[in-house]
Order: sequence, then C-alpha cells, then structure tokens
Amino acid sequence: MGYFELDQTLQTSTGELSGTLTVPILKGTFPVALIIAGSGPTDRNGNNAQMKNNSLQMLAHELAAQGIASLRYDKRGIGKSASAMISEELLRFENYVEDAKDWATQLKTDPRFNKLIIIGHSEGSLIGMLAAEKADAFVSLAGAGRPIDVILKEQLTEQLSGQKKLLRAANEGLSKLKEGKLVEDVPV
Repeated sequence: MGYFELDQTLQTSTGELSGTLTVPILKGTFPVALIIAGSGPTDRNGNNAQMKNNSLQMLAHELAAQGIASLRYDKRGIGKSASAMISEELLRFENYVEDAKDWATQLKTDPRFNKLIIIGHSEGSLIGMLAAEKADAFVSLAGAGRPIDVILKEQLTEQLSGQKKLLRAANEGLSKLKEGKLVEDVPV
C-alpha cells in the first residue's frame, strides 16, 4: 500500500512545532497514530547525535502499509522545532505532555481519521500515557516499568563509575527532585 508524507505544524505559545504526517493512500477514513519520541535530543525519526536509526520513521512507514496514518514530530528544541524551546530553567515535563495533547487534539479534529492511537517510545511512553485521555488506544514501546529515579540512578552508576563525586552529586540531586525540591547547584 502506498503512502505520502506532508509537513505539519503546531502553534504553541513559545513557537512552532514541526512534524511529518504519513498518510496511506486509501479511500474513506482510517486510524492515525501520534508517535512520541524518547528522551534527550531525539528527533521525529528516532535519531540523535549518538545514533541514527530512523526507527520512528520506519514505524510510520510500516503503519502506513497497514492502513494507519501517523504523525511524528520534533520535540521542543529539536530539529525543526528548535525555535519553540524555552529556557531550561522554565522547561517542565508538563510542556512535553501539553504538546502531545495539542497534537492529539489537532489529529482528532481531522476528518480523514476515525481513531487516534498514541504510541510513545521510552520517555515518550510516559508523555503519551499522560496525553492519552483523547486517544482510542495507547501503545508503550520500551516504556519504563519502574520509577524514573531508580532507572536514572542505575544508568548514572554505570556511566559515572569512575567519577564518584559527580555520581554522589547526581544521586543527591535526583533525591531532591523526587521530594519536589529544586536542585540549585549542579556540578558540571
């Protein structure tokens, strides 16, 4: 089954988010999936500076082959959505959730689509869960099954094994964040 792709934009209070809508060539209405990328500077296709795999682009193309449209997008500060970034001091996880909800609303109002599926990868899974109130279905790809502070501490222990002082500071910072406190002094 063939498909075509269109650039899509979403206006936010801080700028424009950019995405790609992949649409199967079908008559009538069909489902659409909102694909949300994982953590870090990961673009709409699943790529970042350390890795180029186009996993989310391949997912979109396979969904189209199965008769499901999809929208994947660059998060704030990434790719063509770079201009929508706000200062890191003001950026909150909730900003990403609101962006996903707004994309979902845009898709739900498109008359070509009869169902909305939210698909989140890694951190995008948590974002998707929180934005899924408008969805007909939700798919978690490698979503966390344990608290994020536990996962981060494990990852940092491995990555910072030779840097005890930095590891201790990171663990203390994560504990403060879990308590709802800000971390004022972050070592570099």
